[in-house]
Amino acid sequence: MDERSTWRTVLGILSIIILGGRLLYTCSEINRSRSGDMDPVMESFKNTQEAMKENYRLQREILNKFSNDILYSNYEKLDSLSASQKENYGLQKLEKDSLLYIALDTQVKIEKNYYLQNRHDDTLRMAFKSPDNLNIFIHDFESKDDIEPSFKALKSSSNLEKFKVENTIGDVKALSYKITKENKRYNGYALCFKNDGILNFYEFESSILPIDKLKLRAIVFLSQNMKEKK
Repeated sequence: MDERSTWRTVLGILSIIILGGRLLYTCSEINRSRSGDMDPVMESFKNTQEAMKENYRLQREILNKFSNDILYSNYEKLDSLSASQKENYGLQKLEKDSLLYIALDTQVKIEKNYYLQNRHDDTLRMAFKSPDNLNIFIHDFESKDDIEPSFKALKSSSNLEKFKVENTIGDVKALSYKITKENKRYNGYALCFKNDGILNFYEFESSILPIDKLKLRAIVFLSQNMKEKK
């Protein structure tokens, strides 16, 4: 069973549980209704609408979880996904070098054959995967917290280990870390900064590259591909 079938099965079960619970609740309320109470038909309709909204919310949460983790699959596995699966995960394989806006005045160049995930949900602005399995994530969100606790919270579901501040230059901090995803360990290197209450994280992760080579890869990528729009 593939990942898409798995989450559809989970969503189906959740839908049955939620709707079943709502129907039982509605029936009990109708049985207890008295003169002057809300029309049983209208009350049933209202409860069904609420159940549908809750079901949709749960679907989005589960889909976002699978979508945010899909780039931890090997590049070859992404290639094997069907067109509909890629659409569900928000994945696009770039057919040519592309310039994408990550801020009003900043663009990033992504080479062809990279996978792009650009869902604009949760805290993830966009993410990329190279043919040699380098993952690049760009997160941004509002926060009153400092960089370090915010980053730890961001990676709280990834078994964050060996977290270390490598360098601080002005408002920018460079962090190294290790995480575990899909039973695989990844080295990570991130550049982080905070501006007017907005936290920005540029994360580079690889299950293949040692941390020193990952740092170099990150620096080269940012120096060659970040473009300021004049």
